[in-house]
Amino acid sequence: MTFQPITGMNIPRECAERKRVLLVEDDRVAATVLESELERLGYAVELAENGAEAYTLIRENPARADVIITDRMMPVMDGLALTRRIKADPDTADLPVILLTGATETGDISAGLEAGAFYYITKPAQRDLVRSVLISAVRESARRKAVKNRLDNHQIAFENIDVLKMSLRRPDEVEPVASLLASIHRHPEKIIQGIFELLQNAVEHGVLRFGFNEKARLLAEGTWDKALRDRASLPEYASGRVEATMLRRTNGLVLTVEDNGPGFNWRPYLAADPSRALGQSGRGIVRARAFVFDKLVYSETGNKVTAACLTEKSYKW
Repeated sequence: MTFQPITGMNIPRECAERKRVLLVEDDRVAATVLESELERLGYAVELAENGAEAYTLIRENPARADVIITDRMMPVMDGLALTRRIKADPDTADLPVILLTGATETGDISAGLEAGAFYYITKPAQRDLVRSVLISAVRESARRKAVKNRLDNHQIAFENIDVLKMSLRRPDEVEPVASLLASIHRHPEKIIQGIFELLQNAVEHGVLRFGFNEKARLLAEGTWDKALRDRASLPEYASGRVEATMLRRTNGLVLTVEDNGPGFNWRPYLAADPSRALGQSGRGIVRARAFVFDKLVYSETGNKVTAACLTEKSYKW
């Protein structure tokens, strides 16, 4: 399989500088082409010929990579099996895995998403999509590491909190609020991404009223971040508000996120949809439901979601 050359890609310096990619590819020509492009962008690239070799490298040192890019079809251990192993191991579960393949069958894509892949890209790799996915993956990886480092020293104090209620309305408030809410958990890094996804969805769609198609278009144009900042500064959106509450129960934690927006049709976003796998948005809720929370329930209108992270599996709502 061949790659379309990734030319003209300018990844932000804060994302590319000193970041490490483990590239797993049995096709030497394809591996050489992609390795060259990634290194030109400032990434440090390590190669593995199959999933078994890659998993051995990661198990030896989980910090050796910030992102894994792996081919789907390989001998010994394929990319799907590698993704499942990485996500099943607590030491590597937070590592973003990007599956790269020539297969476009619905079942193949769904299997990748259900295994926990951060993204699924078909070959030949389109430069704008690769650029966007790498930036998102690196930022997510960096955010999780930063949260863990910040919270480790304060974890004992946070374990004494039974109720934590916070409000927000701006996109730049999502990450710090998610960090504090996650801190109630004994292992905040395990739930931070799920909380982040729910808060981000409430701010972007509930407070700022961006629709799915509009966000996808702005992401494709590379103007999404600017659009968020611009709309958040407009007076007509100043009354928007998201209320987030984390409750400690005897057998787990319960998070509620409610915004005062009109709501949205949440039903299509609770399951992996191959039609969104190749787009640039629409996967946050299913990732939170599948890999973070034990239960996730939306209100009929969609502007309130309740999520449970259980220590015992007999929780009653």
